[in-house]
Amino acid sequence: MSRSSLDDEARTDEGFALEDLLRELPGEGRVDGDGRVRAFGVRHDSRAVRPGDIFAVRVGERSDGRAFVASALDRGAVALLASRDLELPSDAGVPVIRVADFATGFAWSAAALYGHPTFALDVVGITGTNGKTTSSHLVRSAIDGALGREKCGLIGTVGHTYAGVAIDAEHTTPEADELARIFAVMRRRGATHCVMEVSSIALAVGRVRAVRFRVAAFTNFTQDHLDFHGTMAAYADAKRLLFTDLAPGAAVLNVDDALGAELATQARCPVLTVSPSGKGGDITPHSVRLHAGGTDLVVDTPGKRVQLSTRLVGAHNVENVLVALGVALALDLDVERAAAALAAEVGAPGRLERCDGPGDDVVVLVDYAHTPDALGRVLDAVRAVSDGARVLCVFGCGGDRDPGKRAPMGHAVGVRADVAIVTSDNPRSEDPAAIAEPVERGVREGGASRVTVREASEGARGYWVELDRARAIADAIRAARPGDVVLVAGKGHEPYQIVGDEVRAFDDREHARAALRTRRDAKEER
Repeated sequence: MSRSSLDDEARTDEGFALEDLLRELPGEGRVDGDGRVRAFGVRHDSRAVRPGDIFAVRVGERSDGRAFVASALDRGAVALLASRDLELPSDAGVPVIRVADFATGFAWSAAALYGHPTFALDVVGITGTNGKTTSSHLVRSAIDGALGREKCGLIGTVGHTYAGVAIDAEHTTPEADELARIFAVMRRRGATHCVMEVSSIALAVGRVRAVRFRVAAFTNFTQDHLDFHGTMAAYADAKRLLFTDLAPGAAVLNVDDALGAELATQARCPVLTVSPSGKGGDITPHSVRLHAGGTDLVVDTPGKRVQLSTRLVGAHNVENVLVALGVALALDLDVERAAAALAAEVGAPGRLERCDGPGDDVVVLVDYAHTPDALGRVLDAVRAVSDGARVLCVFGCGGDRDPGKRAPMGHAVGVRADVAIVTSDNPRSEDPAAIAEPVERGVREGGASRVTVREASEGARGYWVELDRARAIADAIRAARPGDVVLVAGKGHEPYQIVGDEVRAFDDREHARAALRTRRDAKEER
C-alpha cells in the first residue's frame, strides 16, 4: 500500500475543532488563535502535509521544523502544533496548539485525529535488543492460529502488514502520526489484534505514548544503540518505559535476563515470566531437541503442557517461542492452538534465511545479527546443527553507530567461526577501513589468524578482510568446502547499502545466490 493510499483510508470526514482536540491531550495546553478551526490529520513531515492537516513543529538535533512551516502552510496546513515556549515565525497566520510536552501532544493528537484505533485493537508490544522481529512473527502466527482466521496485523523492522497489504518500513517503530494511521487502517479492514516491535529509541522519543498496549513483552537486553542512548543505563531506562509509564494490561518477561527479572518486580500490571533455561518461570521448556530442520519442544505452561515443533533453528529461538506462547496466554487464547500454528512459521525474512538450494553442496544463511550478543547466538545456533563442518561468517559493523560494539562483535565471531571475513556493512559517512580496524582486532583477540582465500578453500581456519561486501560474500562461498556453512550477517532483509549519503541497491541474499550459481557452474565445468 502506498503512503497516499494509507492516508486516504485512515482519514476521517469529521475531524476535530482545535479546541476539542486540545481536550483529548494529556497535560496542560492552549490554542493560540481560532480554536474553532477544524483539522483532519497531523504531520511531522511538511512534504506529506495535506489540506486540513496540522503541522507538528518538531525541533531536534538534526532538523528544526520551524524551517518548514512555510512549506507546510503552502500545502494546506490549517494549524501548527508546537511546544509551549517554542518561538515560531510571526507571519504563520494560523492557529497554534501549544503543549507542555511536544512528544506527548503529538502522539495523542495523532491518535485522536485517527479515531484512537488502539482502543479497539488488542495491541502487543515487543521490546528487547534481539529477537523482536522473530518473536513478533511468531506472535502473529500464534494469534491467527488460535483465532482460526487472519486477524492480527504486524508492525516491525521488515515491514508493516495486514491481510496481505504491505507498507514498507522506514523505522522499526514508525513515527507517532504514521503509527496512528497504520492502526486506523488495520482496524477498518477488520483486524482485532496487532503485534508490533517497540524499539528503545521509539520509547525514548515518545512515538508510542498514545498506544494502548494489551500486552507488552521483553526478550533480552545486551549492548546496542549506545550512539543514541549514551549509556547502558539510559538504554535500559528506555526499555523500562514500556512496562512502567505505559502500563500495559499484562507483561511477558524473559527472567533469565537480568533486566527482565528486574522488570518483573517493577511492571505495573500482571506478569507472566518465561525462562528458556528452565530455572524458574511460568513458562519453561520441559524438553528441547535442536536439529538442522528446526526445533522440537515440550513446554510447561500454567496448567498445561504443550508439545510443538518449529522450523526455526537454534537455541535462541527457544526464547522467541516461549515469549510467543506467553503472549498467547496473556491474551487468553488457546495455547494448544497457538502452539500448533507455530509449526508452519518459517520466521522473518533475513533471519537465518536459507539461500542455498537442492543443487548446492554448501549451506548459506543470511541473518540480521548486528550486535555482539546476536552474532554469538546465531553462530552458536549454526554450530549446533553444522554436523562438524566448518562455519564461515561474513560480517561488518555499521558506520555512524555505536563504535564500542565493533571489537566485541569481532571477538564474538573470532571465537565461534572457523573462518571470519571482515567486510563493510552500511559505512555511511565513515571510512570502511577505519570501521574494520577494531573489528579485525576483536577477531584476532578471539584467536583467529590471517589466511588467504586460497588457504581457506583448502581447509584452513582463520580470517581475512575484504571491504567490498559483494566480493566478500562471493569469496566466502568460493572458499567453502562441501558441507560447510556460510553465514552472511548484519543486514538480513535490507535491500540496500548506505555509503556516504547514497543508498545503493544491495541485497545479501541476491549476492549469495549469485555466488552459489557461480559455484555450481564451476563444479559442472570440472
